[in-house]
Amino acid sequence: MRCAVIGGTGYVGVRLVARLLDGGHEVAALVRSPHKLAATGWAARVDVVPGDLADPSAIAALVAGADAVVYLAHALDQPDFPEKDRDAARAVVAAASDAGVRRIVYLGGLRPSGPSSRHLTSRAEVADVFLAGPVPTVALEASIVVGSGSASFEMIRYLAERVPVLPAVPWLAHRTQPIAIADVLHYLVGALDLPPEVNRRFDVGGPDVLSYLELIRRYLRLAGLPQSAAVPLPVPVPPGAPALASWVVEALTPLSRQLVTPLIESLAQELVCAEDDVLVVIGAPPGGRTTYDAAVRAALGRPRDGDRTEPVPVDDPALAGPTDPEGSGGAVYRWSTTEPCAADADALWAVVDGIGGDAGWYVPLGAWTVRGWTDQLLGGVGAYRGRPHGRPLRAGDVVDGWCVAAVEPGSSLLLRSELRQPGRMWLELAVDPDVSGHGSHLRLAVRFAASGLPGVLYGRAIQAGAPAIFGAMARGIAARA
Repeated sequence: MRCAVIGGTGYVGVRLVARLLDGGHEVAALVRSPHKLAATGWAARVDVVPGDLADPSAIAALVAGADAVVYLAHALDQPDFPEKDRDAARAVVAAASDAGVRRIVYLGGLRPSGPSSRHLTSRAEVADVFLAGPVPTVALEASIVVGSGSASFEMIRYLAERVPVLPAVPWLAHRTQPIAIADVLHYLVGALDLPPEVNRRFDVGGPDVLSYLELIRRYLRLAGLPQSAAVPLPVPVPPGAPALASWVVEALTPLSRQLVTPLIESLAQELVCAEDDVLVVIGAPPGGRTTYDAAVRAALGRPRDGDRTEPVPVDDPALAGPTDPEGSGGAVYRWSTTEPCAADADALWAVVDGIGGDAGWYVPLGAWTVRGWTDQLLGGVGAYRGRPHGRPLRAGDVVDGWCVAAVEPGSSLLLRSELRQPGRMWLELAVDPDVSGHGSHLRLAVRFAASGLPGVLYGRAIQAGAPAIFGAMARGIAARA
């Protein structure tokens, strides 16, 4: 099947295109910013149509020869997004009809039972435009999509991790029915094969109906963080609260206020599936619908329910990818340096492979010792546990306060810290021969994935101290070689 995808460089789109290609489908993608394609991993496998939804000729070129159109676009970052979304939907319907497209699949939002926000109203209007057109349409309507990179899930993550005391605003008690990104992809792909007489909306959600406060508290429990408290407000919530909240969320998260504001306005309604016909018409995902807990574990890169020995695969759609917005997957602090070395690459690698234990870490005197004592006081392993002798390092080896996560002999060593700290930390040492043929280079990179507000403070401290500690390490290793 040939699928024309609109919104292919967005959060859901990048993952869906990969799934379609892996399933043997041909894909054409409308791309407004071609530079975004470089990080997708599938750019060379799709037919790229430059342009946007304001260009009828680009839409016509995209849908020419297509069997189905998958519409994932929205204009939330623009103040007049309802009008732009309606106009774009009408243009796609007209072009798809002219091209003989047999199916449109649209991903929208759940419809509340009462008054709706501009965001949800716009999503419903777009679905109605498609359903009223001549091309059979499946409109999948979902609430919060759970996965690293999803704007609504990242908002939950950052509020949970950075706000220890939540004002008990009314929307915290409102219920919603979150859905895992893997389940969304299952329904999108499944909708492509439905017979032409199917022209309708489907509510899609996971098996759990939870309040927004429960979403936050479950996230904290699954991430191993202290529970936040919800404190009643001393005054009624003012009419301008959503706008004020959007400023606060923008300050606490990497999300823009233009994106956050319509999402916050949507929290004023309960978003729960009114029917589950999709389970019969398309069928449930393999293994059944993903629970909220399992979806969060996958987004955190943790083992899934019922199998604590099998990690989440690195290509799992729940994990943050290179095309996702900055900050997706949580706050990560990085520092790196490159140090030239007069010795050749083999000699430099010998020093890297022999690091730790009696050889030490080439850091300023006492820096590792103080950190090790602090860790032991907290019940940790400490900074000095020794290392294997008489052989090269292997994955799984203990090297003082670190564990070897991966090693490519002669090339790179990745160490994972096992000290007590509010997050996860990795140290990578990589050796490159100099292009001139004389000497070599050492690349050192530190990465710290913060957990909670203490992790943010710890990460900033690492960044501030990295030049003195890890910069000295890089210079020491190069000099020793």
